Amino acid sequence: MKPLTEKQLKSLSALWAGLPDDIRSQLLAAAGKTGRLAETLKILDDRCSGGGSQDERRSLLFRVFDDVTGQKSDPPTHSRFTDEILTLIDKEADLASLKTPAGSSDPGIMQSWRNQAAERLLALNARAENDRSLKARLMQAAGTGYESLIVDAVCLLSHDAQLTDALKPFDKKITDFTPDSVSQARDAYDRICADAPDASLWFLKLLTARLTNTAQIFRVVEKIGRRSDDALVSKTDLADVGDMVLANADFYAGKFDHAPATLDEAGEAGRALQEFAKISVGMTREFGIRKDGRWGKTLFAIRAKASNSLDQFFKQVEKDFVRSLPYVAKGNRGFVTPGSMPKDERILRTESELAFLALAADWATKAAVGGAQKHAADYVRQELDDAARAYLEILRAAQGEDAEKASAALDLIVRYMHAFKDDENAELIQRRSVAVRANAA
Repeated sequence: MKPLTEKQLKSLSALWAGLPDDIRSQLLAAAGKTGRLAETLKILDDRCSGGGSQDERRSLLFRVFDDVTGQKSDPPTHSRFTDEILTLIDKEADLASLKTPAGSSDPGIMQSWRNQAAERLLALNARAENDRSLKARLMQAAGTGYESLIVDAVCLLSHDAQLTDALKPFDKKITDFTPDSVSQARDAYDRICADAPDASLWFLKLLTARLTNTAQIFRVVEKIGRRSDDALVSKTDLADVGDMVLANADFYAGKFDHAPATLDEAGEAGRALQEFAKISVGMTREFGIRKDGRWGKTLFAIRAKASNSLDQFFKQVEKDFVRSLPYVAKGNRGFVTPGSMPKDERILRTESELAFLALAADWATKAAVGGAQKHAADYVRQELDDAARAYLEILRAAQGEDAEKASAALDLIVRYMHAFKDDENAELIQRRSVAVRANAA
């Protein structure tokens, strides 16, 4: 059967639009979900309702989810949902069969559409209790907590209008949560508590996801709870907000619990350390975190874990660095000769470790390991300087193979210095090496 022409689709769309809603629903149900007839009727129904592509429909339906939808590699504040999960629950609940009011300017109609979707999701949760295959698919995508995730989706859909309206005054990316913005947030929270109490915490979670410094959410928590410490606030519903920020801290701490093996991993670990330090220090600055409070106990446990990971890393760098340089060796009649070059795997790993060691300099003190970082950095710097001087002396007198080995060793030292962010010394050694080679020629 040939595909329908645009003229034929227009004619059929006009006929379809003239049918009563209940008749269209019956025909869609009778056609099923697959096959040529089902596809054709779906196209006609989309045209009739003004619907666009499936991606556009999902984007419209789940619009308030944007701030908390990301990848599994994103921090918890930004990844309660993923595109894959939303696509799955959209499919399993057959939300596409709901008439899409695309282009409608009536907020009531749009909210009614989302309310219908929310009801479908509640039914999906109930159906999964007795449908092993469905439950397995949901668990594979969302884990064992798929039920609570769907309940969260129901809450967001059901209160889309209130949440979207409450978030309008705030930028999608908030670089500084000013006192005026904090007051606006407190007032918006109070309104939602009155109109849609189930969505009040979600307002704070969506707002937290927009903050570049997530710990600043405690500025509004303090105003809402009218407390400046976690003695009582962490025992109320507002505890969810603190728990979420702490989950971010734990997430970032896990990013540097092992030595980076590539420069990309080193960069990721460095950014994670920066974010961890900002949250760890930010929580105590923004709010009175008590050591004996629930948040305090969790925060200090995460800090201890992070400090231990970093301390072990810095010690390991010092221990391993002796195998990362081609130390000079004594030859005949007391002359020194070039040592053996380390293997490529060792070079790449050392380069990555030096990159993270350098990136950690600005944040190690805030992570309570400033002394260990400085000790390792001073050791590496001295070893590189000593090796550079030794190989420049060798290069001045060496010939043939020894000259080539000395040049290769100096190139490696320069490479390490660049990874260590010691660019000034790296360029100095590079210039001297070039000058010595030119004189030898």
